[in-house]
Amino acid sequence: MGTLIKQECFKLFKKKSTFIIPIVIIAIMLILAIVSSHYSSIFSPEENFKNGYSSFSWAIFLLIIQASTIITMEFHYGTIKNLLYRKYSRISIVISKIITLFIYSIIIFAIFLGITIVLHLIFNGDTSLIEASQNKESLLSDLLLRTLGVFVAMWLLISLTLLISCIMKSPGVSIAVGIIFYFAVSIISGILFAIINKWEWLKWNPINMMNIMVQIIDKSFKKITKHEFISVIKILLMVGYSKWRQRSDQFLIIGGGLGEKKSNKVI
Repeated sequence: MGTLIKQECFKLFKKKSTFIIPIVIIAIMLILAIVSSHYSSIFSPEENFKNGYSSFSWAIFLLIIQASTIITMEFHYGTIKNLLYRKYSRISIVISKIITLFIYSIIIFAIFLGITIVLHLIFNGDTSLIEASQNKESLLSDLLLRTLGVFVAMWLLISLTLLISCIMKSPGVSIAVGIIFYFAVSIISGILFAIINKWEWLKWNPINMMNIMVQIIDKSFKKITKHEFISVIKILLMVGYSKWRQRSDQFLIIGGGLGEKKSNKVI
């Protein structure tokens, strides 16, 4: 497993998009920090800081792109055969890709979180990060809670994106579908959140998990929705793995490969 993770990390960090997109996002963060410091009446420096200068929203797009391509590119270039012919089980291959994405997401969010704090200290150093009032959390606490909420909701999207990428053949189509799905779910979850008090059965709608950031920040919202986040993630990943296995079988058969060889060792 360790070797597989190292190989997946090597492939991920050899991609230009792994570095170019984060650099562009950092540039956007810098621009927003400068604009909010000069036009504080229009762009609230505190709100921009709490939202990570929009970096967390862009990070979701970045991870959707990486999740969309981490599987589809293997089939697109035929490198999946090199993995399937080796001693590793299929479940190990899939898990190594998920762990690689998790490591990358941790790194990205840690970098953006650190840069957010540095930009605030540079352009809005007169505002305390740790000072809290009776009714409000400190800016730093609010930032950390929002980061946690976005990170958790993002992994729901990543699991769905991995499921989509196991079905789609083209990396481009997989990315497009993943991004469109993100916009659609965000809009639908916002509408459902507004009408959830009228129809209580909507509490059990899995799309409500997109509002988990609000629920983490304001604990009173926990009573409004009911969901089992980990259970949904497990279901999506299991369905995705099933689709990936079917696709890899077809790929080996069509490609004249070794196929399953009717071996129970290949999972």
